[in-house]
Amino acid sequence: MLFGMPKTRVVLFGAGFIAPIHVSALKRCRWIEIAGVHDLDTERARRFAETHGIPAIEEPVDAWLARGEADVAHVIVPPDAHVDVARKCLEAGLHVIVEKPIALTSAEARELAAIAERNGKRIGVNHNMVFHPAVSGLRNHLDRERLGRLEHVAIVHNVPLRQLGTGDVGHFMFRREANILFEQAVHPFSILHELLGPCRDVVAQTQRRTLANGRPFLDRWQLSMQCERGTAQVLLAFGQDHLETTVHAIGTDGSSRLDLARNTSLRTNKTRWLDPFDAAMNGLRGGAGVVLQGAASAVNYVLSLAKIRGTTDPYLVGMERSLIAFHKALRDQRPLPCDAAAAAEVLEYCERTADAANATAPEPPRPELPEPGPARDGEIVVTGGAGFVGRNVVTQLLDAGRPVTVLVRNPVKMPTMLRDDRIRLVRGDAADPAALDRAFAGAHAVIHLATCMADDPAAIEREMADATRTVARACEKHGVRRLVFASTSAALWLGDGGSITGEAPPDPRPETRGAYSRGKIASEAVLREEASRGLRYVIVRPAIVVGEGGSPDHSGVGLWVRDNHCVGWGRGDNPLPFVLARDVASALIGAVDADDIDGKAYNLAGDVRLSASQYIRELRTWTRRDYRYHPTPTWFMQTIEIFKWLVKKAIRRRGAEFPSYRDFKSRGFFTSLDTTDAKRDLGWTPEADRNAFIDEAIVIHAPRGTHDAAPADAPTADTTSGKAPKEPRDGSAPTDRDSSTDASNRAGRDAASPADSPR
Repeated sequence: MLFGMPKTRVVLFGAGFIAPIHVSALKRCRWIEIAGVHDLDTERARRFAETHGIPAIEEPVDAWLARGEADVAHVIVPPDAHVDVARKCLEAGLHVIVEKPIALTSAEARELAAIAERNGKRIGVNHNMVFHPAVSGLRNHLDRERLGRLEHVAIVHNVPLRQLGTGDVGHFMFRREANILFEQAVHPFSILHELLGPCRDVVAQTQRRTLANGRPFLDRWQLSMQCERGTAQVLLAFGQDHLETTVHAIGTDGSSRLDLARNTSLRTNKTRWLDPFDAAMNGLRGGAGVVLQGAASAVNYVLSLAKIRGTTDPYLVGMERSLIAFHKALRDQRPLPCDAAAAAEVLEYCERTADAANATAPEPPRPELPEPGPARDGEIVVTGGAGFVGRNVVTQLLDAGRPVTVLVRNPVKMPTMLRDDRIRLVRGDAADPAALDRAFAGAHAVIHLATCMADDPAAIEREMADATRTVARACEKHGVRRLVFASTSAALWLGDGGSITGEAPPDPRPETRGAYSRGKIASEAVLREEASRGLRYVIVRPAIVVGEGGSPDHSGVGLWVRDNHCVGWGRGDNPLPFVLARDVASALIGAVDADDIDGKAYNLAGDVRLSASQYIRELRTWTRRDYRYHPTPTWFMQTIEIFKWLVKKAIRRRGAEFPSYRDFKSRGFFTSLDTTDAKRDLGWTPEADRNAFIDEAIVIHAPRGTHDAAPADAPTADTTSGKAPKEPRDGSAPTDRDSSTDASNRAGRDAASPADSPR
């Protein structure tokens, strides 16, 4: 009870990545009690409930709702389930707040509003960007008429998409072209609705690309809008390298520029002074304001870390303010800040935009895998065949005319190159014994590339080792001739000088290494144990794998604090063991065929070994991006990471591990990898031509149309010293590059990757 009033009981439907923000906001309201959390993934709900100290609901939803143990529901399930869950809660007598978008059509939003009214309940939506601190400041200026009458708003929403980077193209936002509007564009559209009212007309220009699974995706939208109270220009750009979300509001007597990513604003107004002095007054006032805002952000961040005040992240602040505003309106019986009627009008922005862009095609049916049929003679099974290295393995096997089976976890994410009639597809996970039975029965060999990741470092190590054991025992069960296991050079101790071959054992002190390294070390140990049961295996340890389809910001080069700023694992002048993905694939296939290599391990490093600073210089030259390399002593790196660790401990982040000096030292690759044994036993010949290597490892990341922009042997600026390098690219006297070789390299690359393929 609070002041004689019963507490509001809240139930959460959904335990995904955004659910902790809801819990944080609710725990700030003393009049609220969290009655439970439900998720279709019962284990996830159980873990979430345990982490946050709330009950987990494991019984059927209808039965739980029927007991009347909640007053309000937070609907944070995937967008295509919002309407069904919200309807069920309203009809059970609960008030409801739904994560954006409230529905996938304005008609459904109005239907929910009608259901709420019929049941005497209220329904709102979490349009959190309306509560962003900078947007709230703009609304304050407008309320006080500091800008005069608002006439035009320009919004730029230029954002990365984590799912594009990780290849999660099965996500809701990629299932049809319009979905990105409901997932992302509702943020700027909700701001426009707040400032200018409903949308009346849209003119759209778009740019289309093709995702890895073959589906079209509109990654750039330029919109001209006529709204009820003014006009708007909107740029939506998705999957970009630089985060930039800005709002420029122009009134009759002034303007305001908001930087939502950095939570700053700059206001200009007419003054009584002549133009030069008017400009000076606005510049001085605006500059001082931005400086003070930046300083306040830094101070508030420190206070937040010290638990003296709450979160200062503007996105999280907006989320909490939106959710708390909803509950305060319910408690005080005031109008909701963002109700279903307003949400329907925001969805009309999405619908009009989709119509204007001709992006109204329905979601295509989910692909079904054909029955795999029995294994063929000499069948090679590839787990992780949709991954970076896996695609190269499958391609080379097909080119050689060899029968291939690929284990597919999610057909929606399946790259188009796997839709080849020559590939035998088996649906399932590499940790699922039943799926492995279907895939491995009658197989000649298995190349195991699949791995796993988890939020908890201890879970990574355990799950990687368990999955490897499952694969190994399936190989034993079905008499597979050889299991080729893709480990990593990160399993080795590489902090000393000298050189090691594949005979070197994994790091004898795994407890000092990171979770991924420990997982691979544990997996190698599993294989050695299983050898006593008759398993025939070979271990291959690739080093820094690069090439088309990979990311240029590889962690083997350094710690990428931004996608263009690399903090080195040391000075950055020692040669690094780069290796092309296609060369890794050829070694893995060589390990399938070679004789007398059971139980052996091989390190894979190419013959072109750039230093970290050289690699960054080449990236800077060819991509025309502002790549920077920051040499950092290992002790200083550990000091920084210890500070981060202390911060994580202070905020009680789960899974924070103490940074190990030994781990940082090993990441510097101070020990050279000798690959003589791999070349001898596997018949392996990695790329040795420096120019060809740079083409495949670096030039491939340049924007289309700029591959020929940088001269072959032009000196490039050293980003650490500002001086031109003393040596040409190939390390020899300057010569003209062979243009015919370049042409053939590029022709082959372009043939393998159409112009509209994702980068």
